[in-house]
Amino acid sequence: MKQRVQQIFRNQFLKNVSTLAFGTLISQGLVVASSPLLTRIFSVEAFGILSVFTSITVFFAVVSTGRYELAIGLPEKDKDALKIIKLIILLGFAISLFYLMMIVFLKEVIHFQDKSGFLLHATSYLAPVYIFFIAIYSALSYWNQRQKKYKLISISNAVQVIAATVLSIVFGLLGIQEGMIWALVMGIIIACFFIFIKEGLLPKIWEQKTEILSVAKEYQSFPKYMILSDLSLTASQQFIPLLFSVLYSTTVVGFFAMANRMLRLPNIVITSSIANVFRNDAIDEIRKTGNCKVLYESTFKKLMAMSLPIYFLIFLVAPFMFKFLFGAIWLEAGYYARIIALFLFIEFMATPLNTLFYVKEKQKLLMRLQFLNAVFGGLAIYFGAIFFESARMSLVFYSANAVVFNLIMLFFSYKIASNKL
Repeated sequence: MKQRVQQIFRNQFLKNVSTLAFGTLISQGLVVASSPLLTRIFSVEAFGILSVFTSITVFFAVVSTGRYELAIGLPEKDKDALKIIKLIILLGFAISLFYLMMIVFLKEVIHFQDKSGFLLHATSYLAPVYIFFIAIYSALSYWNQRQKKYKLISISNAVQVIAATVLSIVFGLLGIQEGMIWALVMGIIIACFFIFIKEGLLPKIWEQKTEILSVAKEYQSFPKYMILSDLSLTASQQFIPLLFSVLYSTTVVGFFAMANRMLRLPNIVITSSIANVFRNDAIDEIRKTGNCKVLYESTFKKLMAMSLPIYFLIFLVAPFMFKFLFGAIWLEAGYYARIIALFLFIEFMATPLNTLFYVKEKQKLLMRLQFLNAVFGGLAIYFGAIFFESARMSLVFYSANAVVFNLIMLFFSYKIASNKL
């Protein structure tokens, strides 16, 4: 059995991972190639505004799906999975409409003084649109995972990033300083319609005759436990730009955004692809043997072998690399990147393996861990600002906290893989 699992891992597992990673590699390669141009046609503050927009929308997008997309792979019949997608689309529309009314109320009625700067820009009205299509795209991605259409996932991811990157350059050359936000929204819309047209899914989804409330009730454990859990996780990842915009400045947010954008490329290209395949293979192994310990250990070793050289090299050369690629003004972002590399080294390994919390329905435990991570991460940033008045020190304390919690999550995910939790 052990040899059989290892053979599956070496062949089909890596084949599927490679399929997902290839398209992502191409699209993210375009991001890297275009960044030296974008940093010269957009200001540091423009990157800061984009980061604040992304942080707010991604945070609220967690609620827009109810986390029901995580249940798409569970029903035995495809028609039942399509009913879940229909639920997500309707839920996403309703919640996005609520967000729009909330923005109008805060911006136009009570003239709320937003220290982050989000409401100061007209692009705040694009947030509900972006949130709605994030919900749709997430549902479609999980549907394609269910169908094991990894090539389509890869292509659609590439379509989204390529469209957003090309449009960013066009808008930048036209002098539209908020062009990256417009491009971001248009990119995900294009990707969604690409999948709908390619697969002919819209008629299949809407022909499903079902009581939406009955579907929602059947999989109620996902919103019940996963919304707070994933809000905590998203907060721990996305609240840094918001805190920096309040405690420091939009320029600091811009430096952090560029460092985070570049350093998360290995995670985007590699770990997201591994996570998608590992999750499906883990489900199969658990059904057959009751655990996935062998698959877990093999995956962990491969992740370690990839993560260590990548982030060690980044730690060494980040400041010089940022100055050379993006110009002298971005040197500070290079020092931010050096600090971020410390915890991304561990996160690179933990992220794919954490999918076991969903597979074994340990959402409550994950929710608690992620909530604590977000709380202590926020306190770490605040501590650096109050006692050191230094964005770098805030990042150092945040990174130390992230390392500790990622190690804790690895400990629990291994116990889950071994069927000891």
